[in-house]
Amino acid sequence: MDLVIGRFIEALRQAGLPISPAETLDALRASDLIGVDNRESLRAGLALVLAKTVDHKVTYEKLFDQFFQFTAPQEPGADEPETSSSENTDEQSSDSQSTESDQDQQGEGESEGDGPASGSGGGASSSLGQQLMADDQASLAIAMAEAGEAVGVRDMQVFTQKSRFSYQMMQQMGSEELNAELAELHQDESQQELYRELSQRRDILQQQVRDYVEQQFMLFAAEKGQQLRRENLQKVKLTNVDLAHYKQMSELVRKAAKQLASMHSRRRRITRRGLLDVRKTVAANAAFDGILFHTKWKSTKIDRPKVMVICDVSGSVSRVARFLLMFLYSLQDVMPRVRSFVFASRMGEVTDFFETMPMDEALAEVMAGWANQSTSYDQSLEDFQNLALKGVDNKTTVIMLGDARNNNGPGRADIWQDVYRRSQRVLWLNPERASSWNTGDSIMADYAPYCSRVETCNSLRDLNRIIGTILKYS
Repeated sequence: MDLVIGRFIEALRQAGLPISPAETLDALRASDLIGVDNRESLRAGLALVLAKTVDHKVTYEKLFDQFFQFTAPQEPGADEPETSSSENTDEQSSDSQSTESDQDQQGEGESEGDGPASGSGGGASSSLGQQLMADDQASLAIAMAEAGEAVGVRDMQVFTQKSRFSYQMMQQMGSEELNAELAELHQDESQQELYRELSQRRDILQQQVRDYVEQQFMLFAAEKGQQLRRENLQKVKLTNVDLAHYKQMSELVRKAAKQLASMHSRRRRITRRGLLDVRKTVAANAAFDGILFHTKWKSTKIDRPKVMVICDVSGSVSRVARFLLMFLYSLQDVMPRVRSFVFASRMGEVTDFFETMPMDEALAEVMAGWANQSTSYDQSLEDFQNLALKGVDNKTTVIMLGDARNNNGPGRADIWQDVYRRSQRVLWLNPERASSWNTGDSIMADYAPYCSRVETCNSLRDLNRIIGTILKYS
């Protein structure tokens, strides 16, 4: 029983319920006191220990029903050939032994000459065949669970592995021996009835094994698969993110921004407490004979950063720009002063879009107005000079997202140099690998001397790291 409860708790953890070792011990004690005879009492008792919130309660109820369900064995359909034991049942309807198992009835039928003398397996010689012909569902369920443990079905990560694990479980249960027996029976004309019956029962078992694997996946591996996908999406290039994954990627961006905001807010609260200023504290309490009625604290004031972000939204860079803007505007609690500019052939400020519209609508408007145009860094930087250069000061962090590909036109690096001299720091985020810089029409070398940092940024992991650095040192 302890092993069963332990596996159930493992399934709950995989589904996201935080269950501590102490709570696990409480659940084991509760199950010992309640027992397993009363399903509803066990459900209610474990819920008191393991489900802490309303959301946890919903997840718990769902998983309890999945984990402790029992699927009744499927019977052959009415339109399928009946077994030899069924044929003999009518002949023995008046027999006082009618309540005996199908195994015994089939043995009586075969002794009359319908087939070879059978043992406890109704004529089958293989171990699995005997279990199937005896219709021993309890034994089959135990064998199925043991086979699942042997092949590690709970380690399955993606649903496409279902067929492989089902096959391995059947092998573990003895399907090779059973298939060899079926091949022999198929060649024997006198054993065709047993062949059909055993084949039918094998097909039913295969379906039960597939159902078992699917159930184990839903209990233990579904969340692992989602976690694996989230980890892969954090590493994948933003320029390669398929539209089918856009929604999930957007959720990951918001979640990462929320975690970053929470961490930075906590750091700011701790910093505001400061350290005890011994000199000022002693001086303030000199009139009280050194008794510390008043304490003085050292503290460091952390100003929220003033950020200007400039995004190239032409071509493939537009996808990275979309996620960068989403990331920054998800940090409003710790980074409220963000001015946003986008450009392709011309530059425009889009700060008001994000202040007055929902995020998705604002991004759609931005992309519709500026994306998919030819790139002109020289004209765009001149536009920035007119729009915002006067607002850049020694408290401003300027973030440029672009590949510095200017279609062989002039770069106006002199304007970027002026931005660098006025600002606190300048970060250039290039979605291309460093080996691609300064190749073709890239003029990254013209801008790099006037940047505090130049980094490759083409994944959610890169965004999280770079924006985290801005918050940490602001």
